[in-house]
Amino acid sequence: MEIKDDICASLFGFAKFLYNKDINIEERLNINSIYEWVKEIFINVRYDHSNLLLDLHNTDHVMDKNYIYSHTMRTTIITIIIGKYLKIPTHKLIEMGAAALLHDIGMLSIPQELYLSSRPLTRSEKKIINMHTVYGYKLLDSYGFSKPIKLAVLEHHEREDGTGYPLKLKKEKISLYGKIIGLACSYEAISADRIYKESVDLHAGIIEILKNKGKYYDVAIQALVNSLSIYPIGMYVLLSDGTKGMVVDVSSYDPRYPIVQLLDEKTFDGKNIVRHTFSDGLHIVRPLKNEEV
Repeated sequence: MEIKDDICASLFGFAKFLYNKDINIEERLNINSIYEWVKEIFINVRYDHSNLLLDLHNTDHVMDKNYIYSHTMRTTIITIIIGKYLKIPTHKLIEMGAAALLHDIGMLSIPQELYLSSRPLTRSEKKIINMHTVYGYKLLDSYGFSKPIKLAVLEHHEREDGTGYPLKLKKEKISLYGKIIGLACSYEAISADRIYKESVDLHAGIIEILKNKGKYYDVAIQALVNSLSIYPIGMYVLLSDGTKGMVVDVSSYDPRYPIVQLLDEKTFDGKNIVRHTFSDGLHIVRPLKNEEV
């Protein structure tokens, strides 16, 4: 399969198609089409993990007022990246990726003005939104999707300590796909803009996830951190020598010390200078704010 130059924009377009109520549901829920898209993402992840994450970070050109599209795109890519790190067999990874593409399909049964509202929701309105996992499960069940896909859609808001929904499942009672998609979904939601909230930076998003290890999420967190780094790919950072750079790759020995491309320094032949960061040498001091870049 050909590698697309802009897989994020292409996947965003497919997400808009998949979640478009005006298109025939049978056409949208074509499992073969969904699997083909997941295979393409998998190839991109396997072919160039770091550049795909850079593209994912720079996706403002494919945003839409309906966050479901970008959320679906990003959650699916992050899910497959985590699954690849965990060495999940390819056929199961494709199935899990399909579940990630469909994980919020139940939102189509909820009035759009609720999940796109900029005002605080009432308790009863939150309960309606929380039903999207059940609606998604029932919809996919009626179209004959596999049990692992249906369970992932049902369980992606369950949490390790039993405080999730809809069934308040704990630990091993939650399916593997549900756990991984739930982690990817949460990280994307924390680090993305919404109508009702501003995003936090990617580093703060990772830290927020790490704070809840064992409470909400399991050991898949380590796969997320090792794949994206504590300072995720695409972040602009200030280095200990006062220079500024952008994280372009994850270190193979420690996710706290990624590889950084300097912003203002190039080699004599015009190439960007890339520096490794270390615990006892050049290191990241903090993320940069937009106005500092």
